[in-house]
Amino acid sequence: MSESQAAIDALENLGLTEYEARCFVALAQLPHGTAKEISQVADIPRSRVYETMDRLRDEGLVELHEAEPRMYQSVSIETAVQLLREEYESYFDTVEQTLQQIEPAYKKATQGVWALNTHEQVSGRVMDIVADATDEIVLLVLDDLLNEETLEALAEADERGVPIYVGTVAEPIQERVEDAGIDTTVFTTELVEWFTAVSDSPRLGRLLTVDRNPILVSALHQEELPGVPNETAVWTDGIDHGFATFAERVLTYELTENTTTESDETE
Repeated sequence: MSESQAAIDALENLGLTEYEARCFVALAQLPHGTAKEISQVADIPRSRVYETMDRLRDEGLVELHEAEPRMYQSVSIETAVQLLREEYESYFDTVEQTLQQIEPAYKKATQGVWALNTHEQVSGRVMDIVADATDEIVLLVLDDLLNEETLEALAEADERGVPIYVGTVAEPIQERVEDAGIDTTVFTTELVEWFTAVSDSPRLGRLLTVDRNPILVSALHQEELPGVPNETAVWTDGIDHGFATFAERVLTYELTENTTTESDETE
């Protein structure tokens, strides 16, 4: 695929029509051009160039020089990219605002156990849960699953003054937390060590509770792609049934035991 075609495809993915993308890429290769020249380079009918250029002008991507014949010039690549980025981001803002307005109020309060089928879904839910924390975060990390996005979410919680407890036996994870400069209590217990030592697939990946309410427990399966975690999880926003009660008790116990042990050693 040529660079021109790659640029055309990318512009179409950003919302431009095929003719708009072809005309803009053609004009970007010329210092300026007439409709005839643009038609030849873009390989579209000349009769379609005029209306296409009018739309590109309305979008701020093309400038017109009134002459005979008319002369067109594209804005700088930097300006075009900025305009497209702003419009693309505005779509996300619109989606977020409109979806929040139509989401039923009861949906946020619905209690149940929900399944997550990919590592990306698990990480996204972890960040969402951490973002809502106000009183306490307890996170057991039993594998190399503490990515930059999660660290950023923890850092933001730290800035809000939320106490954070991370249970792990992995030195790289401990170092990552320390290097991030987050005020975090990193602890290890026999249960964390036992969970970590299990090598069978699937095995536990991470356990999270926030404010002793939302609970998330993930499992790691054999990798399907090298270096890409094959992670699934279940999570709940209530503790009115067995799974949530069990997970909350385990995490609370581990935190309490760790805190008690540290206090005894200090005394």
